[in-house]
Amino acid sequence: MATVLYPTRGGDTTYRNQDWACDLALERGADLLLLYVSNVHFLDYTAGHIRLDVLEKELDDLGQFLLAMAEERAQKRGTEANRLVLHGEFRQALKEVVQGYDITAVVLGRPSHDTAVTTIEYIDSLARSITAEYGVESFVVNEGEVVKHYSPAPEED
Repeated sequence: MATVLYPTRGGDTTYRNQDWACDLALERGADLLLLYVSNVHFLDYTAGHIRLDVLEKELDDLGQFLLAMAEERAQKRGTEANRLVLHGEFRQALKEVVQGYDITAVVLGRPSHDTAVTTIEYIDSLARSITAEYGVESFVVNEGEVVKHYSPAPEED
């Protein structure tokens, strides 16, 4: 079955984008795969003693909780949703999921300026590269509205 991929960090600022991803999956008769990616490797450069395994487990638990909330929202909208928590660099994790699942569309939430940990340019670049490298349709949404849409080039005969 076709699958729409929606990576999320959760929270109320993502609800409208989650709803849009749910509606897209429902409209296309696709499942929704909710993805949360944590990365604690920036702590490799700290001087203190931090138990990365413990921190990673706590982030996994947080990710599962946020995705469970998103999954519940999707089900209330009539969309079948599944959860996936991964570790590592976000771009690489996203590409691995696109390659490993039957992903037909990726929905990326556009970061808001006041709460963003990524830039608009990064998300736009990521959406473009997913479409170019894997032939998967990509959407960048903000507040539940599409701000960028990338379609794969049609195959030549």
